[in-house]
Amino acid sequence: MKQIKKVDIFNQPVEKALMKLAWPIIVSNLLQTVYNITDAFFLGKLGKVEFSAPTVAWPIIFVFISLAGGFSQAGTSMVAGYTGMDNKKMAEKSAAQSMLTVTVISVAVMTIGLIFGKYFLNFMKVSDDVFELSHSYLNVILISMPFMFFMELISGIFRGWGNSFVPMMITGLSVTLNVILDPIFIFKFNLGVNGAAVATLISRIIFAGYFLYIIFSGKMGFQVHIKDFKPDFRYINKVLTIGLPSSVGQSVSAVGFAIITGVISAFGPAVISAYGVGNRITNIIVMVAAGLGFATSTMAGQYIGGNKPEKASETVRKASVTTFLIVMSFSVLLFFFGKYVTIFFINDEEVIKIGVKFFKLVSFSLPFFATMSILVGAMRGTGHTMQATVVDLLRLWAVRVPLVIFMADRFGFVGVFYAMIISNIFALVLSYIFLKFGNWKEKVVHEFE
Repeated sequence: MKQIKKVDIFNQPVEKALMKLAWPIIVSNLLQTVYNITDAFFLGKLGKVEFSAPTVAWPIIFVFISLAGGFSQAGTSMVAGYTGMDNKKMAEKSAAQSMLTVTVISVAVMTIGLIFGKYFLNFMKVSDDVFELSHSYLNVILISMPFMFFMELISGIFRGWGNSFVPMMITGLSVTLNVILDPIFIFKFNLGVNGAAVATLISRIIFAGYFLYIIFSGKMGFQVHIKDFKPDFRYINKVLTIGLPSSVGQSVSAVGFAIITGVISAFGPAVISAYGVGNRITNIIVMVAAGLGFATSTMAGQYIGGNKPEKASETVRKASVTTFLIVMSFSVLLFFFGKYVTIFFINDEEVIKIGVKFFKLVSFSLPFFATMSILVGAMRGTGHTMQATVVDLLRLWAVRVPLVIFMADRFGFVGVFYAMIISNIFALVLSYIFLKFGNWKEKVVHEFE
């Protein structure tokens, strides 16, 4: 079973290895999105104010999720690099040192969020009718952050090793429990919006523990050892060198999205709700790209570690074409059927009207954004997270945020949608330039004596 689950990318065609790695990640992402949709469905039954609360809190939560994602990527890059070098001992030690580093960081992040969460919401100029619900929801989610950090990191470790089945399995179980607990806490215990957050907290605690059991036991073929947790600053420095640029960059990007949400929130609950529905649905589509992006990241990291840069290039090329075509197909469907998607969540005439505009305007920019994630994934997988961070920051802070502020003032909420289109196209062009002329094929992960 252990041998079947790990994908050996060096002894099979690129496209076959790519699909074997990608499909469990895509399923994992879709399962998580199923939960998000279920969560939105239940909250939508409470009303548009209750539906708006998590939407408003989400950009702040995303800041902290981005921190987790950055260090997860560090785990992926290091384990992938050492796996490509055929050095499993160093791969396992780098995993342990990543976990040690993340333990400290996750507790610090949770504490900062609990202290300053309400100030972040004030900065976003959240309306009074949504503020209290958003704040209480945010606090519960923040308490679950250390457990989420571990789940993300260990997922990244297994993906870097070449086993994307384990993260899929844990995500599936976690989502199933979440879906079961959601209506119980929201309706049965009358906790409303906070019920959704409590369900998430319980699920994360249980399955973070299960993840730790799997990686300590070695039942899936990859094992961390207690002795490997003795601080080794060569590894910790590498974790920080790879993880911090990505974490800080993604977090600063998340701050940009918080500003955008603040602009959206000024137009009232109907616009917030339509924007929330639109984001949830487009995220489903982007999940396909994210799966291929993570697979590309793993393969590029292993190929560069194994001194096969031409294979890394082939992986990026084939993953990019596949992603663009798949996402374009979904975008066509959203263009024509966005109205019915909105109705599924909220049957409110004003929200439906705004939702239709969102899907008709934003849908065709999605293939550009999705393909960008493949190119950026290659940079992150080989440890060149600074280049990926520059792409993220430029496309958001140099283009999207200024355009959102300017165009929202000039065209109303529709201006936000125009800004999203322009920035998505710009993102692909920029990432291609970095990949074409950058040094992403140079090794960042090296063996220690």
